[in-house]
Amino acid sequence: MAKDGRTYDASFADIIAAGTRIVVLDDGTELELRPMPDEEREHALDPRVYELTQKRLSGAFVTPAGVDFEAMRKRPNKENHDIDSGGVTETVETMHLTGLDGGDVRDIELYVFTPEELAAPAPVVAFYHGGGFTVGNIGMYRPALRYLAEQAGCVVVFPDYRLAPEHPFPAGLNDCDETLDYLVEHAERLGIDMSRLAVAGDSAGGSLANGVVQLRAGSGLVKLVMEMYPAVDSGPVPPEWSYDMYPWLPEQAVEAKSRVDRIKASVDDLSAVYTAGDAQKMLDPLISAAYCEDLSVFPRTVVVSSEFDYLRYQNEKFAQQLRAAGVEVRAIRYLGCDHGFFEACGVMPQAEDLCRVMAAEVRKL
Repeated sequence: MAKDGRTYDASFADIIAAGTRIVVLDDGTELELRPMPDEEREHALDPRVYELTQKRLSGAFVTPAGVDFEAMRKRPNKENHDIDSGGVTETVETMHLTGLDGGDVRDIELYVFTPEELAAPAPVVAFYHGGGFTVGNIGMYRPALRYLAEQAGCVVVFPDYRLAPEHPFPAGLNDCDETLDYLVEHAERLGIDMSRLAVAGDSAGGSLANGVVQLRAGSGLVKLVMEMYPAVDSGPVPPEWSYDMYPWLPEQAVEAKSRVDRIKASVDDLSAVYTAGDAQKMLDPLISAAYCEDLSVFPRTVVVSSEFDYLRYQNEKFAQQLRAAGVEVRAIRYLGCDHGFFEACGVMPQAEDLCRVMAAEVRKL
C-alpha cells in the first residue's frame, strides 16, 4: 500500500531537479545549486524553514538545554512522513560486536530496510545518523531510509551506535566501523553485495562515515561516500569565518542568522561530551576529516551542504580538498535550507530530492 505522506505538492522534487544549476568555484570544483521549488528570491529561506523558525523564535517549540541529554533524547523528532510505496520491509537484528582485539564486547541493534522483489545480491548503504554524537534515533530517519532503499533498489542498514558522553570517542566510530565486518559476515543472508558498499551519514554521521573510510583505507571495501552537511572540522571557528558568507534577505535576517547560529553555538560544547574535554582531540582526522593527511584514500564522495548552515563553508572547502587530492567528488548545495533537513522527509521536498540523488549514485555501483 502506498504511503504518500507528503505535505507538499508531489511535483516539488521534480522542480528541484529540473532547476538545478552548476557554478564553478575558484579551484575549478563544480558546485550544484539545487533550488527551492516554490521560492525564487535569491538568498531567501525555504518557506517551510522560515515558518518553522518563526515558531521556534516565538517560543512555540522549546529545545532542551544542550547538556540535558536525557531530555534531548526524549524530545519529539522533527515531523516526517513515509513517501515510499509501502513495499519496504524493516527488520531489526542484534550485532554482537567484540572489538578487533577481542575486547569491548557489546550488542548493537541494526535496522535493515529491504525493498520487495530485491534483485539480490544488491548494493548496500550503511547509514550513520547525526545528532552531535550524543543523540539520534531511527525515528528521525526511517521514512528517508525506506524511500532511499526503494528508489535505489538496495539494502539500507542503520546501526544504533553508542552515544557520548556515556561512550566517548572512539566508541561510536568503532561501532560504525565494525558494522561493516558484520555485513561481510552476513552478506549472503542479507542479500547484499559487499563489492557495492556505500557509507553515508548526516552531520556527526558524516564525520563517522569519513572516519570509517580512513579506518578502511587501502581495503577497497567502501566504494562510495555520501555525506550531508558533515562535521569535517570540529575545531574552533576559524578567523576567516564571517556572517558575510551567508547573505540573507533583510526582512529574514533574524530567522536566517538563528539558523546559522544554531550549529555555530554548539561547536564549543562538542569536546566536553565527545572527547572528555580534550579539545585538541577534536582535530583528530577520524573526527575532523579536513585534517586527514592523505585524502586520496577516499572513494567517490558526494558532499552536501545547506545554504543557511554554519557548516557550509567547511563542507564546500572539504569538497575542494578532496578534488585536489584526486578524488572524484560531487558537491551539492541546497538553497534556502538549514542544517538537518534530511530528517524531515515528507515535509521538506529537498529530503525527497536528496534521496533520489543518493539513489542515482548507488545505482552506479
